[in-house]
This record gives sequence, C-alpha cells and structure tokens, in this order.
Amino acid sequence: MPLEKPYLDIPGTVIFDAEQSRKGYWLNQFCASLMKPENRARFKADERAYLDEWPLSEAQKQAVLTRDLNECIRLGGNIYFLARIGATDGRSFQQMAASMTGMSEEAYRTMMLAGGRPVEGQRGRVDWPTGDAGTPTAVAGARMTASVYTSHVPAMGVAMDLGKTGEDYWRPLFAGYAFSRQWLAEHTPDVVVLVYNDHATAFGLDLIPTFALGTAAQFHVADEGWGPRPVPPVIGHPELAAHIAHSVIEQGFDLTLVNRMPVDHGLTVPLSMLCGERDPRHEAWPFRVIPLAVNVVQYPVPSGRRCFELGRAIRRAVESFDAPLDVQIWGTGGMSHQLQGPRAGLINRAWDNAWLDQLIEDPRACAAIPHIDYVREAGSEGIELVMWLIARGAMADCAEPPGPKPRVLHRFYHVPASNTAVGHLILEETAP
Repeated sequence: MPLEKPYLDIPGTVIFDAEQSRKGYWLNQFCASLMKPENRARFKADERAYLDEWPLSEAQKQAVLTRDLNECIRLGGNIYFLARIGATDGRSFQQMAASMTGMSEEAYRTMMLAGGRPVEGQRGRVDWPTGDAGTPTAVAGARMTASVYTSHVPAMGVAMDLGKTGEDYWRPLFAGYAFSRQWLAEHTPDVVVLVYNDHATAFGLDLIPTFALGTAAQFHVADEGWGPRPVPPVIGHPELAAHIAHSVIEQGFDLTLVNRMPVDHGLTVPLSMLCGERDPRHEAWPFRVIPLAVNVVQYPVPSGRRCFELGRAIRRAVESFDAPLDVQIWGTGGMSHQLQGPRAGLINRAWDNAWLDQLIEDPRACAAIPHIDYVREAGSEGIELVMWLIARGAMADCAEPPGPKPRVLHRFYHVPASNTAVGHLILEETAP
C-alpha cells in the first residue's frame, strides 16, 4: 500500500516534504541568492532578467513576478526561503502571511490581536463527518529482487576508461564480472538503490552526514582531480527516493536528503563493472539509480548493526511504494585494504572470505562485528564493508517475519586491484 501522508488533507497547508523540496529546489535557491545585497539590487533592477538566469519553470517565474506566494508554495517554495522575496520588497512576515489568506493587512492584524485563527474546522479529515470510505483499490507494489555487492576501486574504472581490461594484470579481475554483466542484462531492474561512500568529493569536512540519500532527478559525475570519468550522468528516481526518505525517517533513521550532489568513483565504478563501457555521448545507464552515501571516512561511522537495520527499513519502504517497480540494492566498497601509513597495502584473504561466508549465512552475526575488528583485520579502509550490510539487510530472510534465504548466484574474490582486495557477490531473492 502507498505510504500515508496524513497531512495532505489539511486545508490551506502544504507540508514541505522531500517531493516539494525536489520540485522547488531552484526556486528556493533563487530566493536564497537574495541574501546578498548585490543580488537584491540586480533583481529589483530587472526582475524578469534575473529570474531568467535560474532554471525555474515558467509557472514558478510568474508566481514570483506576481508575488503569488500560495502558488510559489504549491510549486515547491518554502516559506523561509520565500521570506527573502518579502525582505527584498520591504515586507514583514505578517504582511506576507496576510497576502496568502485573502485578508487585508489590517483585518489579518485584527484577527491575530483577537487570538489568531481558530483551529475548529481547520484540522482536515478529523473534522469531517465519519462514514464509509469504501474499499481501497489494490495496486501492485514495488519489490526487492536482488542484492549486489562489489568493491569500487577507482583503478578498476581507470582500466575501463583507458581500455586496459585485456592486459595481463586486469584480465583475471574483469573475467570475474563476466557472469554478472550477462545476468544483469537479463535481469535489468527499474531502479537500483546504490550504497557507497563519498571520497571527499560531494562532502568535505564542513558537512559530514552519516546517511545521505540522493533525491534528485540527475546526478553529475564528479571531477576527483583527474577530470570526470567518461561515463553517463546518473539518472535518479525522485519519486521512489522521496518515498524511501519519508518511510525510513518515520522508522527512526535520520537521513540527510540531498537534492544536488556529484557522484564519484564509489558509485560510478560499480555501475561500470556491472554494466560495461558506456559512451556518455550516446548511451545511458540501463536503470535509474538512488544514491545512498554512507560516512565511513571520519569516525564515528555507523555500526554494522545500524547499517543492517537501515537495509531492513529500506526494504519495508520499497515494498510500500505503489508502483510495480523491480528494485535491486547494491552494497559497495572494501574488501580488506589500507591506503595510509606504514600498514598501507594490508590484505587479509582469510578474514575477507570468512566475512563473506558469514554475510551470506548469518548476516545478523556479521552485523554485530565491532568497528575495531574491521580496522585490525581488514585495514583502516576495510570499514567500508559495513555498507554491504545495508544491502544484506534488505533481503527477505532478514525481514519480519523472515522469508526464504536468497540464492547465491555468483561469488568472486581477487587480489589485488591496485591496493585492494576485490570482492563481488550476487544474491537473488527466491520464491517463498
């Protein structure tokens, strides 16, 4: 069933949720620009010309030009951003509020002095007469069909970009992904929720979200210092992303929602490894992608158990989405590697493979492994493996009540890819 938004029936009220935020992103960015005096001056000198510098819809531009704040809000504006327009016009919050009620400024002020607008008749559905609402129509919903796990070593992407995959060094590694590419071509999902970590690209040390969900319609490929990878931009699924955000936050996970975010090799390399080379001039990725960036760079990082539970919450969110989408979830990063200090180059084959065994057979026990074990055994950057637990938690056997265990379609391990042990796994849901 679709996720309930009980606030939709409240009269005269638009709640600024993830969908509204995405819809009004550039409108609100325009408003924010008015915090600078030079921009206010340019706007007042020629409002239309200044608005034309922003990628707003014509309806949004007209709403600003006519100062129709109700329409601005309907089109995604947030009142705290729209207040910058009022400030530019020399209007107070009370004057702006009055304009949205259809009352004169004097009548609105009188109402407020008398105690404000009474709530009776303003609550929405709870004020309606009770009666038979009818039987809701059943709608086929989204389903989680598989989880994919892979390392995201940047050198693997470089090998593809430079046409080196057939060289002796790289050939054995890419051979381990041949089955996966064929399988994905035959089982292409509608959407992939791709769990990865940002490598000081979209997020610096000024802002470090633990879990950041990309809710945009498109994500550009980041320049990590060597130029952007020659791969297509990533097309998002804003509707499902907003739904996941709403559901998961209501389940107790405090996600950061990101409407604009470049994506680095942590996301693009897994796409390349599973989808093959794609010419950005003529080709697109074969499915939409919802990025989920996890902080594993600066401690404290989320625990394995928290990541596992987030995966379970994402499954519940996906299954409550009222569109018949085939959804996969991919966990990326790892395996054992250390990129810094005298221990750089650390690889632990035995630990990696034992960890994979436990991830498959006993994911809850795997989720209980403390951070210190990852660092001691798999290196300082081996902590990326906690992101695999998000994907594993989204499988049916981890739900409540549990479903059948997934089928292990493919498992691959290789050392080295540059400084890293590469792991790769595909788990496919089975019928109950």
